[in-house]
Amino acid sequence: MAQFRTKARAVELLGKGQIADLPTAISELWKNGYDAYADQLSCNLYLPGYKENQSPIFTLSDNGFGMSRQDILNKWIVLGTDSKARGRSYLTDEERFKKKVRIPMGEKGIGRLSVAYLGSPMLMLTKKKEEKCQLLFIDWRILENYNLFIDDINVPLAEFSSANEFSLRFIEMQADFQSNLDESQWRDQQEQLEAIMSDVESLIIPRIVTEEIIPNFLDPNYHGTTFLIFQPNEQLLELADCFKNEDIDAITEMRRSLSGIYNVFAGKPNFSTNFNIMANTGTYDIINDFFNHEDFNDADHYIKGKFDENGLFTGIVRVFKETYNYTFRPIRVPGKTPYGPFELELSVLEGAAKNSILTPEKYHLMDTKTEKFGGLYIYRDNFRVLPYGRIDYDFLKFEERRNRKAGYYFFSHRNIFGYIAIGREQNPNLIDKAGREGLIENKAYREFKKTRWRN
Repeated sequence: MAQFRTKARAVELLGKGQIADLPTAISELWKNGYDAYADQLSCNLYLPGYKENQSPIFTLSDNGFGMSRQDILNKWIVLGTDSKARGRSYLTDEERFKKKVRIPMGEKGIGRLSVAYLGSPMLMLTKKKEEKCQLLFIDWRILENYNLFIDDINVPLAEFSSANEFSLRFIEMQADFQSNLDESQWRDQQEQLEAIMSDVESLIIPRIVTEEIIPNFLDPNYHGTTFLIFQPNEQLLELADCFKNEDIDAITEMRRSLSGIYNVFAGKPNFSTNFNIMANTGTYDIINDFFNHEDFNDADHYIKGKFDENGLFTGIVRVFKETYNYTFRPIRVPGKTPYGPFELELSVLEGAAKNSILTPEKYHLMDTKTEKFGGLYIYRDNFRVLPYGRIDYDFLKFEERRNRKAGYYFFSHRNIFGYIAIGREQNPNLIDKAGREGLIENKAYREFKKTRWRN
């Protein structure tokens, strides 16, 4: 009887190969932290010179419920686990830290592999409350080997309960991982083998880890997960070169993508996010100035309402200082839409200060913010669906129509900000692509784009 076997490269393709870009990878891992009932989601990029750090180090952390050894063995390193897809309602109040039940954001069981996109080698530290901290070590580049099957790879796993024990276990894990580096399996990739061996052998735990990270995991009451990346990928290193220049594309797109990960338009979230760049000159949070709901009041025009399951819009429209109740029914075949009901909230800023009802100072403030973050975002259950809202992803053709006939078409990414709110239950046919780079182009999505929008 024949059986399927899986090459190690399949994990590379399902993880790093399925992720569109760095913001998507970080977003996926933060979603996993949210699903673990974290209220703090953070990234830290430690630059050379910070507390005697010799080379860039990147960490992504959450203070969710963490994982035990069995969680790692039975869930984290098992691809396609379905516990989230089946819901998290079985968690007790204590396991949820007595927080309100959250709708799971990660369903496909491969989002955890997004960490491979961040760089290699990687050390994962994870701890449940009143349990020992677990360590997992891997260099993701091993998955690029053409000869290895997934069952051939040894992933070192250990635990510790003191700083000295952590240091000893890490040295042991370095040695254990090198059992994967048999030269007979790397004949065609000798250069890659030598790079991995050199990088793993030379790893030294920097002072910032022993002073700022390990003490947390030694606290019996602490819980959470931290991914430590020893060699961050090139996109992260670009941030190190340009974090003081907010106009550079690398940092602008990162800020756009991560600042609005949660629908702060609709209200303050029950968790915090930050992306800190730690330099010898100070600490810089690059995602701290996105929109909030009060900004809707500081615009020239405003639309808010709901589209029901039959496509009927009911809401209000404010034009300068005049507000109107408004109803709109699109021209379409009668009956329920394939995409379901959703909400819309949108503000528009006049293109020139002289035409605006805002004061010059307020107009300048909102114009600057719209220049950085303007666009129409899509949120599913209050979490952003990437890449909607990006300037280069004009899925409703606002810019195309305006460029064709600016005197007639008004909306533009440069003068609007707002959101479309959908949900997993009410919009089951609007489905994320495998790589989380948008919605699948099915009938529901095509009609959603085709019949709704005229400006």
